[in-house]
Amino acid sequence: MKYAFFLGCTIPARSRNYELSARNVAQKLGVELNDIPGFMCCGFPIKAADKHAALLMSAYNLALARQKGLDICALCSSCTSALTEAAHELEHDEEARKKINEQLAKAGLKYEGHTKVRHFARVLYEEVGPEKIKQQFTRDLKGLKVASHYGCHYLKPSEIYDNFD
Repeated sequence: MKYAFFLGCTIPARSRNYELSARNVAQKLGVELNDIPGFMCCGFPIKAADKHAALLMSAYNLALARQKGLDICALCSSCTSALTEAAHELEHDEEARKKINEQLAKAGLKYEGHTKVRHFARVLYEEVGPEKIKQQFTRDLKGLKVASHYGCHYLKPSEIYDNFD
């Protein structure tokens, strides 16, 4: 399991502990997270003001990952949503893809599709699996009460995900 590790703009600035924990967990579970030089903000923060610029930013990141032959693993649910939505739009809207690729060409890039985006929690659950994770426990967690918060954009856009419910 190899991924381009997408941190976006928020994780390095505000959640360094989350990043370090994810890197340690990934290493222990055999998930290779590759840093890609040049990754930028996913575009989510500016989408309301400039949808095209947000799409271009996401497409740039998707193209960089594809250039390395990797799918993307993101920690931020907003980044996961923005990148997934952009990939979906560019795959289904030929005119948008053409305009975006004209701009990406200036940076020597082209978005050709096929870049999958996965949230880190989804990688852990669907690819590593709960059983392998349990094997790594170093102490009994029985009786531990936890509440999960994977972020409000974790399952957005909903039409992209199988078994949304």
